[in-house]
Amino acid sequence: MQDEPDLREDDPSLSARARALIRIGTSGIAREDPEALARFFHPDFRFHAPDGSTLSREELWAYFAACRAAFDDFAVTRQQIFSDGGPHVAARTTFSALFVRPFTASPVGTVMPHGRPVFYKINKVFRYVPDGSLMEEWAQYDSRLFLERLGVALTLTLNKI
Repeated sequence: MQDEPDLREDDPSLSARARALIRIGTSGIAREDPEALARFFHPDFRFHAPDGSTLSREELWAYFAACRAAFDDFAVTRQQIFSDGGPHVAARTTFSALFVRPFTASPVGTVMPHGRPVFYKINKVFRYVPDGSLMEEWAQYDSRLFLERLGVALTLTLNKI
């Protein structure tokens, strides 16, 4: 499934911001820690999806809740984190789990489980504000591949001009 190792929050060679980014994925998102999420995400946070849509922090948290509801052993891990020391950080992230209950947050509606492991990789850019909270996040991932891994059969229809 993975071709590179996960970063660890206890790695002393990583910056405090990188360790916090790893920790929010493993505990705040994957294990649902509302207090940690509220501390990490600025109240005016915005998530910018690959399709151009934007979510508030509460809408993004609802997506995470749908993941936890559908997937056993849900994990959010970081494989690479890049920073120039300024307000922006980039990361390569993996969401992985066992698909065992209906997933209600897919872009094509509810998807029924198949009982197999699934994962998808995301490239993200984060923007922090001076108080250290996360203000914006831009994400790029292959939605088609993720849907196929969920068991969705996609078909292409060409319209004649």
